[in-house]
Amino acid sequence: MTIRHPATALFVIASTFLAACGGDEAGTGDEQFATEGPPLEYQEYEVRFTNPTCKLYEFSADQEVYSAAGERLTSKPKDVFCSQTDSAASGSRPESPMYKLLEWINDPSTKEIFFTYLSYSNSAVTTALCKAMQERDVKVTFVLDSSSDRAKADQLLACQPPSPENAPRFEQRGHTPGIGYAHNKLFLVNPGAETMKLAFSSGNMSSGVVLHHENWHFITLSSKTYFAQAHLCMMNAELDHYQSKTEYRNYIESCLQQIDAPEEGDIKSYFVPADRMRASKQLIDAVYAADSVDVAAHRFSYTKLVSALKSRLDSDNIPVRIVSDDDMHWAGQGQQVGDNLSFEYYNVKSLTNRGAEARYMETNHDAHLLHHNKFLIFDMPEGDRDGVFCGAGNLTGTGFSENWENYYYVTIPEVVDAYKKQYDHLWNDLSTKVDDLPTENVLPPTQ
Repeated sequence: MTIRHPATALFVIASTFLAACGGDEAGTGDEQFATEGPPLEYQEYEVRFTNPTCKLYEFSADQEVYSAAGERLTSKPKDVFCSQTDSAASGSRPESPMYKLLEWINDPSTKEIFFTYLSYSNSAVTTALCKAMQERDVKVTFVLDSSSDRAKADQLLACQPPSPENAPRFEQRGHTPGIGYAHNKLFLVNPGAETMKLAFSSGNMSSGVVLHHENWHFITLSSKTYFAQAHLCMMNAELDHYQSKTEYRNYIESCLQQIDAPEEGDIKSYFVPADRMRASKQLIDAVYAADSVDVAAHRFSYTKLVSALKSRLDSDNIPVRIVSDDDMHWAGQGQQVGDNLSFEYYNVKSLTNRGAEARYMETNHDAHLLHHNKFLIFDMPEGDRDGVFCGAGNLTGTGFSENWENYYYVTIPEVVDAYKKQYDHLWNDLSTKVDDLPTENVLPPTQ
């Protein structure tokens, strides 16, 4: 969806206060704090969800697959279970994140690009970037985690632009003292120019643009805004202040303090590890303030979040819904088919035992395709704005302490509404109830 420039009136977001023990422990909801600031000024803001378009993959005649409820299953859910052969059709749709990225890269006004992801393997983006470099002299700088495959990085580095000063710059980061993964996800067009474009996401520059189930934000805005300048701080920290957690954190903290523009009130950015306490505080405070919580989770092991949700279920019985990948379900059955571990399943189980509801996305773990969303939607009491907590990081302890992560808390009504509609789509159309999951981990043929 496309969101045009909002009204410029100030507003206040009410939330619960986080009682600090070292500044990072969960609040009780007994006190209140207010966050003030102007709304984000932008020329365009689009929220896009991958929602891949995939063939129906049916079980073969000799595959007898039954659900926990005893019903024979004939196929995996359409547009949930996908294969790489679905990539072209999904990515070519005008509403896809891939389409928007290629539009930005191919725009003649694009002179410089910076991007940073955990992983990078997308061929279509590589082809477009190479063409932009060779034909339009576009300067490209990018950062990947030091453990990721660099095949596409090397391919891009071979695409030299006409001007030597615009030669591509590639850096590998992460896994230095105090830092885990370089897990940020950000794409900047013309960083620092009068008007710049900024995309943040749950997805990497991989199947995360097309076949994973992901969420992406595309914003065109002035570089004079706090939000834009904060991301330039993050970019410079990754490039030049990366040797340790202390160096990275100190640079970001100092850089943010020097921004002259006021911080916006309707969208907050948090750069872990520098903002680890503020990010955790915002997340847990929102849980304690909300009338209901919807969770979309790839990983689910952040103890403070699980404890806060348990507390709200025990004390107030608020509605809580959780959509996870079926990798988590199978981990709970003793089969590790992806990154999820069994205790994550039992974290979900501890909430459903208290009244929460959970459903699972039956994705193709043989192709390592995922429900990779990680966001929470908070319905707030009347008078307070509903919010979405989203971004690059997983709902894990390291995601709020050790990794490089960029999180966001957004209360722009149109953005929140887009997430609510998407969650209803996930819940009602794409995810599977526990009783309807297969009793055996059997995958249909994909060829």
